[in-house]
Amino acid sequence: MVKLFKSAGEDKKVTRILFASDLHGSNAFFRKLMSAAVQYQANIIIIGGDVTGKAMIPIIHQGKGRYEGYLFNVKEEPATPEELERFKQRISNVGFYPIVLEKDEAEDLEAHPDKMAHRFEQEMIIRVRQWLTEYEEKLAPRGIALYFMPGNDDPYVIDSVIAEFQYVRNPDGQIFWLDDHHELAGIANANMTPWHCARDVEEDVLTERLEKLAGQIQHPERAVLAIHVPPYDSQIDVCPELDENLKIKTMGGQVLMKPVGSTSVRKFIETLQPMLTLHGHIHEAAGHIRIGRTLAINPGSEYAEGIMKAAIINLEPDRVKGHILISA
Repeated sequence: MVKLFKSAGEDKKVTRILFASDLHGSNAFFRKLMSAAVQYQANIIIIGGDVTGKAMIPIIHQGKGRYEGYLFNVKEEPATPEELERFKQRISNVGFYPIVLEKDEAEDLEAHPDKMAHRFEQEMIIRVRQWLTEYEEKLAPRGIALYFMPGNDDPYVIDSVIAEFQYVRNPDGQIFWLDDHHELAGIANANMTPWHCARDVEEDVLTERLEKLAGQIQHPERAVLAIHVPPYDSQIDVCPELDENLKIKTMGGQVLMKPVGSTSVRKFIETLQPMLTLHGHIHEAAGHIRIGRTLAINPGSEYAEGIMKAAIINLEPDRVKGHILISA
């Protein structure tokens, strides 16, 4: 344990990665991650997808400085600017987007789904832009690199937001050198889910993307791959089984679990045998597994509780020296 957290400056051959995935818009998760990068003296932060939130929370002005909104079905009635700000922060910390509206504005959004969708997309853009601005102001000057990849849940407009920033790189479909020894490649897609998310694709499409990427990797045996979806039947891809109504199946009072990862990703890892693969997508399946010589890691996610879950990985030129999962 002591050796794992030795300062990267004490061992010039070690590159330290801080990896997390599935932030889903949580301000608390992102800011804890930025702090952890400094605390654990990471050289590199890799974010592996699903960076945007899942819902907006309207806070309706009731007049005379009073507001009303609901968070997790609990009614809140902030009556001062300070109370309103604290409520907005609580909403943002669990990954939602607070929008303060007059009653007529709320009614107009409700009546026009196209306006609602546009506002939702704009809120996603604003938060990702805030995060990346914060990174460039606070961590980029320290020499901490950030690789920020969308996931299957994220709209494609997020890619253009990432491209605005000078020091942020999106590894989806790209190859970057993390240091003198290790290449980083990424895939943001997932195999099809019941929700048909923005970047869900069929397994044959995922195979094509993976094979194209493999053809660009110079040294697979030292490569790091950020692949949002984990490999099939790998223990880091297990989640509750759903019925045709998307309800969790149970038997004898126990939740039924099943593997839902990608068969294409599994075959790709077995064939290419990269040094390290980094995954997310399945929040409940934190852990690691060896597939041949490849170490595959999923740190899991508890974003809705404002908890940061991440992995710290130390790389030497020819091996993963050590890793640990952290939570804060």
